[in-house]
Amino acid sequence: MAPPSALACGYENPNDLALGLLNWVFPKSLYVRTAVWQAEQAGILPPRPRESRKTDLFGSGFRLAAESMNGLGARINAAYATGRGPSFSVLLIPAVMWTTYTPTKGGYSVQVHADGPAKGDIVIVTDEKVVRGLVDGSFDAAAAESHGLVRFYGPTDRQDQVRAALAALANALSRPGDHGMPAPRAEESEPLYCGPGDHDVSILQAGEPARLYSLPSVKQK
Repeated sequence: MAPPSALACGYENPNDLALGLLNWVFPKSLYVRTAVWQAEQAGILPPRPRESRKTDLFGSGFRLAAESMNGLGARINAAYATGRGPSFSVLLIPAVMWTTYTPTKGGYSVQVHADGPAKGDIVIVTDEKVVRGLVDGSFDAAAAESHGLVRFYGPTDRQDQVRAALAALANALSRPGDHGMPAPRAEESEPLYCGPGDHDVSILQAGEPARLYSLPSVKQK
């Protein structure tokens, strides 16, 4: 029997069921949300907007996320040896938005708003403002992981390869805006949310190749 259709990414309303299913596929991934809240309270990450405001579909929230995800690829390309980096995917929550990073001879190819992780990818679960902090140098990847702001899924040896690529960011660029990349914007936007669609997610077990599974569609109310 074919797997059911999966949850896609949109910038609509929060989908608690989608997040719950992701927490089943990627155990303890929702711990990232608590860690982000704690980091906001501690001043490690920018605070959330005081007033909730509705954003248009693929509006400011998506543009900010896309800028951060592309910026991460540009930073890694500047820091890491071309063509030998590991393949990985980043899942932003609560958006449930996928971005894939595929190494090529010319550097990482970045696909924002992807359908899901590529087969065999290491998966990183985090928040958009955490990626923004890695891009602008607010903190390094090791500090982000130690605060629980990122979680890795997949074989341990390949996780370490991704960690090494992210660790190289700390010494790559001295200031935001280098190499043609604009410095990330300081203002905050509403959190990103996803709706139903065709995304696949990967259940990864140490020592085994990644296999693709689908999460069932959930209708938005």
